[in-house]
Amino acid sequence: MNVSYRSTLPVSRSTSRGSGRTVAAVHTTVRKANRLCLAPYESTTSLNGLAPCPQSRRLVMASGTSADTTPIPMHLDRDLDQPLPGFSSIAEALEDIKAGKFLLVLDDESRENEGDLIIAASKVTPESMHYLVEYSSGVVCVSMEGKDLDRLKLPLMVSSAENEDTMYTAFAITCDLRDGITTGISASDRAKTIKHMANPDAIAGDFRRPGHIFPLRCRPGGVLVRPGHTEAAVDVSRLAGLPPVGVLCEVVNKKDGSMARMPDLLKMAEEHGLKCVTIADLINYRLRHDQIVELVGSTQVTSKHGPVTVHSFKSNIDGSEHIAITAGDIAGKSAVLAHLQTRSAVPDVLLPSSDVSLDAAVARISSEGSGVVMCFNRDQSLDSSTSATLSQLSPDASTSANVYDCAAAAQMLRTLKVASIQLLSNDERLAQTLRHCSVDVSISQQQENWSANGAVKDSDLMVNLS
Repeated sequence: MNVSYRSTLPVSRSTSRGSGRTVAAVHTTVRKANRLCLAPYESTTSLNGLAPCPQSRRLVMASGTSADTTPIPMHLDRDLDQPLPGFSSIAEALEDIKAGKFLLVLDDESRENEGDLIIAASKVTPESMHYLVEYSSGVVCVSMEGKDLDRLKLPLMVSSAENEDTMYTAFAITCDLRDGITTGISASDRAKTIKHMANPDAIAGDFRRPGHIFPLRCRPGGVLVRPGHTEAAVDVSRLAGLPPVGVLCEVVNKKDGSMARMPDLLKMAEEHGLKCVTIADLINYRLRHDQIVELVGSTQVTSKHGPVTVHSFKSNIDGSEHIAITAGDIAGKSAVLAHLQTRSAVPDVLLPSSDVSLDAAVARISSEGSGVVMCFNRDQSLDSSTSATLSQLSPDASTSANVYDCAAAAQMLRTLKVASIQLLSNDERLAQTLRHCSVDVSISQQQENWSANGAVKDSDLMVNLS
């Protein structure tokens, strides 16, 4: 299989730790028709001396064949806070989670095409557990961060190399509360077990193994890394200000036990007074409201164009480092000249214009005495494979803006206290995406006639943000 999909959110190489060998699973997430679907990324190279994933497990995050997920250029046609039509907003949903209510959370129809009932583990009661079992498959799972599962000594059921689950769900060893329950299967017993799992003071000896509760290991980075219900359960609990432990179970039709699909789920939400949200909207909400980058340092340097300040930012999602080069005092200023660009060794060598564009942008803001150039370093990100980079150089590759980078840019600008910006290129798509990421942006009326020798072309000026 030859798969070369372009990522539109940060690509993640995630590692699950358990007994046996550790094998990295690589996946990318792409937007499709305003929903999230998964695109397989295949690699035959070993990682850290480990053997590559077996052929049957290379598409660990994909359901079906590669033809199931057709990527399209990613750009926003709506505000990040605006939910998909027919669904509740994430802000409303988080209020319900905080109040101990259930959410109906849907993933993409090209993925599992299922809805899960999700509730914060710290808010579970016998009554809510009874409701969950009545309207779901009954396989009650508790999603937790890896550090919490390690603290409770709940390892993976099988090693990563042996995991054959369609969605590569990281099931851990089942458990029950050791004291204060009977068999562990009743609604009351399960509620007690789950609530104690959410207790940050709980220890491994508090639980017996095996049991009736299925812990799941959440992927670091949450839905921004893996757009699944496992990650959504942890994310909504954390965003609601509660311990990052969520309860989830797939909804089934009571009539015949079949999986409930979108029409069934929307009907159930209306009849039961539940908020119904999508993982796609949760991703958008996190991009706007979560701290996805943080400033780690600033230094003043003298460039060939004059004095500038270089600010280093670190991604809290994939660990990559980005920089913002500023000229003059831009804090509190409006209409600050701005330029966005990704940096990667392969295109920089093969496409010299990318070097020139960065230099030209720094020259422009220096000559104006004020401005900011934001540079996103993809060589340090988790998607540092040469094959992935080369796929972006295809003549058919799109240069549409990357929402993750635009969201990171928005947070970088807020950290630098920039009130509004003017783009140095006539890139309306980028401007629109930045607006939906809450950036006040306009396009500079003074467009440079940068030639190939001095220059930034429309195709690579502001963004190769894919």
